[in-house]
Amino acid sequence: MDLRSGTRTGPVPQLSGPAKEGFEEGVGIIFSQWTALVLAVENQWGGSESASKADYFIEDILEWFYKKKEHYADELEMELADTLLEDFQVEVEDGSPAQVAKQLVELHAACLRNDASVLQQLRQRHATGAAASKKSVVDLDGAQMGDDSSSSSDGE
Repeated sequence: MDLRSGTRTGPVPQLSGPAKEGFEEGVGIIFSQWTALVLAVENQWGGSESASKADYFIEDILEWFYKKKEHYADELEMELADTLLEDFQVEVEDGSPAQVAKQLVELHAACLRNDASVLQQLRQRHATGAAASKKSVVDLDGAQMGDDSSSSSDGE
């Protein structure tokens, strides 16, 4: 029920079944592509438990969506930035918490409408990004020598 003030009353809109699974998959993709979080985990800026902290971070954000009636990107942005600072000692100034928050809110809204297009875009971008981000071996002059999974047999 909508009140004249614009406040919505009633039950919290819930995701279920494939929509919930898709939302959780999408959240995982978004977090796996968030450079600040990836670097914090890879470099253990949150200590030796950085990977576990990242998993808890995702769980906390999922819970945030599941418990709240209304989802505002600016409110979520503060949650994201605060968690990065508290758990990983990362003060993000690149605007990425706002971008991530916006993506998460859009994904949730799409999943509530049973619209899988946002999730499909995330899946596609994730697959494309994974293929494009192969590591390369580079010599001291910056010349690419090949990927790090191949053996070096250039006979020079």
